[in-house]
Amino acid sequence: MVADVDSPDKHSMLAERLDEAEELARKILATQPDNPDALNGLGLIHVQQERFDQAIDLFEQAHAIDPDRGDFAENLIKAFETSAKSMAHASRFSAAIKTLERALVMRPGDVSLTCRMSFVLSLAKRHGEALAAADRALSKAPESPEALDVRGLALLGLNQLEHAIKSFRAALDIDLQYAPAYSNLGLTYRAQGEHRSAISCFDEAIRLDENNPQAYNNLGISLLDMGDLTQAEAALRNALSIEPDYAEAHFNLSRVLLMAENFADGWKENEWRWLCPEFPSTWREFPPAMWQGEDLTGQKILIWSEQGIGDEIMFANTLPDIVRDCAGIILECNDRLVPIIERSFDGVIAVARQEPPDPRIEHADTEYQMPIGSLGKFYRQAIEDFPQEAGGYLKADPDLTAEIRARYEALGPGMKVGICWRSGNPIVGAERSVPLAMWDELLAMAGCHFINLQYGEVDEDLAGVFARTGVKVFNDDAVDPLTSAEDWFAQIAALDHVISVDNSTIQVSGSLGIPTWTLLSKVPEWRFGLNRLDHLWHPSIRIFRQHKKGEWELLMSEIAFTFASLLESEGYVSS
Repeated sequence: MVADVDSPDKHSMLAERLDEAEELARKILATQPDNPDALNGLGLIHVQQERFDQAIDLFEQAHAIDPDRGDFAENLIKAFETSAKSMAHASRFSAAIKTLERALVMRPGDVSLTCRMSFVLSLAKRHGEALAAADRALSKAPESPEALDVRGLALLGLNQLEHAIKSFRAALDIDLQYAPAYSNLGLTYRAQGEHRSAISCFDEAIRLDENNPQAYNNLGISLLDMGDLTQAEAALRNALSIEPDYAEAHFNLSRVLLMAENFADGWKENEWRWLCPEFPSTWREFPPAMWQGEDLTGQKILIWSEQGIGDEIMFANTLPDIVRDCAGIILECNDRLVPIIERSFDGVIAVARQEPPDPRIEHADTEYQMPIGSLGKFYRQAIEDFPQEAGGYLKADPDLTAEIRARYEALGPGMKVGICWRSGNPIVGAERSVPLAMWDELLAMAGCHFINLQYGEVDEDLAGVFARTGVKVFNDDAVDPLTSAEDWFAQIAALDHVISVDNSTIQVSGSLGIPTWTLLSKVPEWRFGLNRLDHLWHPSIRIFRQHKKGEWELLMSEIAFTFASLLESEGYVSS
């Protein structure tokens, strides 16, 4: 029987041979420390062992002793390139760039090295420099599909999508079998919202290179965009079968599983988020052991926040559960949330997230720690684990709430309704936002007063409403949610109803238990599920889903019709 090339025995035999070769090389160097062949041979062994720093040092020594040996120089350059690739894969982009610079000193203007440099610069979000490097490569090799491909990638990073598509297509005109250009072309189509074209490109990239985990990962994301969770999961699992430690594929798989409400598996995959360079939070280093689900009776635990303030508010949904199970919690959170958290939960000490950490954390005598986004692993494993009552779990300042409510009652009789129409998300905010001009039918209704909850500059939007409808949306200048969460929570707690796009406003209203209608884009985040009209995290929220990507008119008409029925049923207007 022939042993499988990937079998453990085969790997063990290879490792033994490398160890033997290393021992022999070291014996030679012990008596002949300047033997260039032994230095070079030991360097090759270290490359096989992925000990690139040691390999580079040995190759440099061999090259310095005999600079005329072309194989020494070639091995050193290859070690630089392989080391840079490994560093880039680990998101150590600065180190990878410096390593490639050393290689280019030895071989100035080398097209392959320059293309690799452009690629790493794009990964590092240094897109202008990446474009310049790609152009240098193209000046030496105008017919290089690799140079055209990395040029397209830099243009994609600069959001010059049409120019990126031309560059990728030029690469494919030269070499129709060049798989990376198909994959990157797919990314560009996805950025344009052309998901079917993107999927076709990823399929072709996989046909040409079936062992490309990035192409499977990109395919999985686009299938998720299309709402095809089954095929998205299959594509991402294919990526992981090729590269089991591919953090981005694990994290994307978590999004698919959580949207499919497979929470038990989804939370496990979600732990890979910390290894993704795009993840917006940094790991916090504290002495207590990470909680793994041990009995917390009589124990205290440190919980620390992650992601944005809206995520903190949503994940605080799990705090009542862990408060019940332990002897005390110290919660490190956004400084604006400190008084709200302490008001809402007995037995929780809230401290602001800062560097260095608040001294109370060190003195809290906690046995365990846990990032707040990981609590779902233990407390939200199935649909029935989510709260069923719409009463909310956070509490606004009651005196401030009463003060703001009195201000709104002075507007006159009628339902007091907060509205929010823009998302500030830097990536998908535009597709989640609904221009206020589309709200006119709703805002012109009798029986209610509308209060602005939109943070940022709104004067022009509100003036437009008044010019078109004669309706004045009340803008409360005494409230600034960007500086005072106490005002923000009290303002929303003072309302009868909220209608908002998907942003942090709905996290506040949902956490307070205020009846809320959320206007949801066609491709929402995992937390909304695939087809739900309710919100598992916030029972007081009702979801209105966009019927077609980019089109809000039909949904806004549906909202207006439904809201008119609500006003009538609750007695604010008569039929």
